[in-house]
Amino acid sequence: MSRRTRWILLALIVLLVGGAAALVLTQQPKLDDARSKVDTAWKPLRAELPLRYQGLTGALSAFDAAGGTGRGVSKDLRAALDRWDASLHDGDAGTQAAAANAVEAQGTRLVANVLGSERIRADKAVTDALSKFATTTPNASAVGGYNHAVRDYEDVRTDALAQPVARVLGFGARPVLALGTGAGGSSGGA
Repeated sequence: MSRRTRWILLALIVLLVGGAAALVLTQQPKLDDARSKVDTAWKPLRAELPLRYQGLTGALSAFDAAGGTGRGVSKDLRAALDRWDASLHDGDAGTQAAAANAVEAQGTRLVANVLGSERIRADKAVTDALSKFATTTPNASAVGGYNHAVRDYEDVRTDALAQPVARVLGFGARPVLALGTGAGGSSGGA
């Protein structure tokens, strides 16, 4: 290898390393700030959702007592609630939001099962528990604030310059919170 080729190769390596360092130095703070806003916006929801899911646990117990034990929705909702409980010890807003979305989806499925079964729908304990669940909808502005912060974070994270930095430094996607409809409750999308 000629001396000139070595110098050109060295210059290219220095340029690549310098460019990568500059990219990290300019993009990481933006990613950190956006992710911090998501985490901050999640805190009020983390405080409200356990009460909502206690109501859903009560509805599931009433559903099981009314003859729903053994149905797929009962097993799947119980598993989703267990994942939610486990996620509370993690402390990561992304993990908790994903677990909450799974609970919300299974809660909507439970409502559909109740509405689809005349026998279970006639059980007052089930309908009362579902009504209680439906009234524990989190504050709409907290949900909207969190979802807005997630969208902003995703815009930053998927930017052409930030994307390689996000991938290398572990800035993963964060899910928006999609509330189920409950029994006559308001829908945040499912």
